[in-house]
Amino acid sequence: MTPPAPSRAPRRERRPRRAVALLAVAALAATIGCSGGDDAGGADGGADDDASAATEPAPTDPPYAVGRHDLVLVDPTRGTPAVPERELEAADSRTIEVIVTYPAAGDPGPEPPLPDGWDDAGFDDDERTATVDAAAIAGPLPLVVFAHGWNGQGSSFLALAERWSRAGYVVALPTFPRSRNGIGFSADFPEQPADLSFVVDELIAAEAPLAGLVDGERLVLGGHSLGSATVFRAAYNSCCVDPRIDATIAVSGGPQDIGEGGYDDQPETPMLLVHGVADPGVLVGVSDSMVAFVAGPVTYLRLDEADHVSMFVGVDGELFDEAVLAFLDAELRDDPAALDSLGDTVAASGRGELRSG
Repeated sequence: MTPPAPSRAPRRERRPRRAVALLAVAALAATIGCSGGDDAGGADGGADDDASAATEPAPTDPPYAVGRHDLVLVDPTRGTPAVPERELEAADSRTIEVIVTYPAAGDPGPEPPLPDGWDDAGFDDDERTATVDAAAIAGPLPLVVFAHGWNGQGSSFLALAERWSRAGYVVALPTFPRSRNGIGFSADFPEQPADLSFVVDELIAAEAPLAGLVDGERLVLGGHSLGSATVFRAAYNSCCVDPRIDATIAVSGGPQDIGEGGYDDQPETPMLLVHGVADPGVLVGVSDSMVAFVAGPVTYLRLDEADHVSMFVGVDGELFDEAVLAFLDAELRDDPAALDSLGDTVAASGRGELRSG
């Protein structure tokens, strides 16, 4: 049966902050492209209207089958800047495409494989297992929102999202209006934290097949590269903090010291930090310094051979997936013991080390 929704665990006591200079990752967007290809991510099958509107209790504990629902969300309260070099005009609203995967009723089948390489991430229709608009298990369930990087797209993380939904999480993969693949306009970055909060609002209020599925009291924001910088602002910067955030996942990136606000009085929000030592664009020293910079507790997966994106695929992708699920269980299912064996798992892999702060 579906694990019951636990009461929110109390925030940890604030630990003393050590003095550390904020490393502005101002060159993050210009230095490296975070993904490529068309915004395509596959899904197989489709359900009829009655099935898509229904919810059913889970027949077993995880793993679950996975459903997929695609949304085009429009925020009329904020605008989108022009990008003249791309012949894109300004708009009075913001349009955000979102792929949502979620635990569904039915046979889960075999675990979906991770791609061997980043170029294929999320795009192989034959290996995707989510069923479009499948009947969801009974909610409410914890929500994970994962933000792509510069010149990226939500569908690049579909293979991981399917795995996280098999474990009992609703996962949202937004594609930002201007930093997305094919546009790569990083100057719109200050609006992206509000984009994430808007996506959360819309998913909490969503209709079938997502109606009643999202627990707004159990939320993790994650992001990669420029998406990681977006998460830093949404969770820790006084300009943009969304108080609903229980924990964060920051991959291959750090805070950008631009715009309003600051990090002097951060919430004590736990973070899973992930970085590759071989990252040529955002040096691993950025994340090394974040262990001391973040006010809350940090679990740091430092991968010896990973570059800017390879922690999402192959052998390192498997380790990343295991670390994320342990972290989600600890922070969203009130199961701190879920992290107890992670250090041994990382050490036994020979792929890196697990640090904490």
